[in-house]
Amino acid sequence: MQRCTEADRQAILAYVAGEPEINLFIYGDVETVGVDQPPVQVWAEPGSMGWDFLILQYFDSYILYSQNPGYNVAAAAAFLRERKVQGISGKQELLDRLAPYFPGKSCRLTYMSRCNAVDPAFAGQVPAGVTVRKLGPEDLDQALDLLRGIEEFADSYHGEAREREELAQCWKCGGMMVGAFKEGLLVSTAQTTAASSRSAMVVGVATRPDERGHGYASAVVAELCRRSFAQGREFLCLFYDNPAAGRIYHRIGFTEVGGWSMMN
Repeated sequence: MQRCTEADRQAILAYVAGEPEINLFIYGDVETVGVDQPPVQVWAEPGSMGWDFLILQYFDSYILYSQNPGYNVAAAAAFLRERKVQGISGKQELLDRLAPYFPGKSCRLTYMSRCNAVDPAFAGQVPAGVTVRKLGPEDLDQALDLLRGIEEFADSYHGEAREREELAQCWKCGGMMVGAFKEGLLVSTAQTTAASSRSAMVVGVATRPDERGHGYASAVVAELCRRSFAQGREFLCLFYDNPAAGRIYHRIGFTEVGGWSMMN
């Protein structure tokens, strides 16, 4: 495979431009971090008519994308098997072909959604007794403590020092985290990552198990979206696999655009 350099930047962005939502991570990481400097690296597999597929590395996580549904999946699998891989993600149709090469990993399908504006009719008011605000470095420990206690994030947050580095890197590159505080305790969070001049991905939507059902996550996501649009972004994306969460996101202004798979 070809290891891309800054000279390939425009070619990479052109290759992924046809599906801006699916490729939001790639676009954001290349624009804000670069093509070939830690923690981002990009590789391309040559094909008969240009590139057959791209793989972007962010720390130990990898994203696969191809314009070709029949891409050389064996070559992609061989490349990934030679590396330390925490997770692999990408468009559902592409990951469905890759999954059999990694029988030890579980594959989770989610629904990718896009929001162009927060629905003004959304009644996501801040619950009484709760303060919603943007988080800063002083909130990092409390945010990680909350995320590590969420079952859905067990594969991503293990209490390692790398997690602090990754979250700090996300904020440094334009990502934002908003939290809800109740009596001084952080009870719910949501953040953006892969932020670019056009868009960002909403991730890490989490509420402490004993504080769920009070509308905290709705208020946090709505505020995060409002702040992101105020910064001039055209659209935001998120993925979910919980129908109840999906109904909330639809009320805020998100609509589904396709399937997104993650292997861990």
